Amino acid sequence: MKTILIVGGSGFIGTNLSEYFCERGIKVINFSRSASHVHHENLIDICGDCKNTTILNEIFANYKIDIVLHSLTSFTAMDEVGSSQEVLATNLSAFIDLIGIMKNHGVKKLVYISSGGSIYGMADAPIKETHIISPVSFYGWMKESCEHYLEFASRLDSEFKFLILRPANVYGKYQKIERIIGVALRNAIIGKSMDIYGDVTTCKDYIHIDDFCEIVEKLMQSQRWNEIYNVGSGVGTSIEDILKYAQIIANNKIEINYHERKSGDVPYNILDIGKLKKTINKSNFVSVESGMHDMYEYVLSITNRESY
Repeated sequence: MKTILIVGGSGFIGTNLSEYFCERGIKVINFSRSASHVHHENLIDICGDCKNTTILNEIFANYKIDIVLHSLTSFTAMDEVGSSQEVLATNLSAFIDLIGIMKNHGVKKLVYISSGGSIYGMADAPIKETHIISPVSFYGWMKESCEHYLEFASRLDSEFKFLILRPANVYGKYQKIERIIGVALRNAIIGKSMDIYGDVTTCKDYIHIDDFCEIVEKLMQSQRWNEIYNVGSGVGTSIEDILKYAQIIANNKIEINYHERKSGDVPYNILDIGKLKKTINKSNFVSVESGMHDMYEYVLSITNRESY
């Protein structure tokens, strides 16, 4: 049985990846500050701070790890950065330490979840992996820095392999209700007005978490290491469409409050996934409308719990 260490396995993406791989007979070690929501015989929870190199060394010494999957970020593109030292320590310094520990223990494969939105910056057409990197947020710059370090680490050690995945806007179960799709569904359920920053024509690429997990597995199986892949649907969906779907699904109307666009946000972001499709031969993706129907029951259960 293969063993994957997921750093940040209690977050939205990490939780879904943990569940996905456990159900396919792969042992998953979740290293995160909190225990996973997933309960499975193939899952091992180890709680700790990613900056704690002692715990990390113990994990690699005690388990035969085949691949490390890094899905940890302590902030988002929309967050204001407080202490830059703490942000750098958690998101960059700890990442560099992790790679050093991996090499010391003979683990030479890492999959890094980067960003397919913040890292590219402004664009007006579908974005290829070769597009100029021009982040407009500190979050995007941090992702870019980690990508550069991976490439540097591989140059120093030719046996060290990496995959850089640049996801679009991933959505689905286990996600906090603070992103546009979850908030739109929740507000439609409870009849609450919606705050929109910018305008409803903002168009972005959204990918359902089920598609994302499948793609991660297939890319790992492809053995195409030292590559960068956009991971999206390749289709743009506007905020206007998302609001329309939410109101239809919940059978309720949403009143809109418009505000100035937030710093670090981009009005257009659609990924060119031609390289991805050629590598894993995938052409069918969950549509946003269908994915929102799928997510509705999850959001409803969260909303009902919050009302008590």
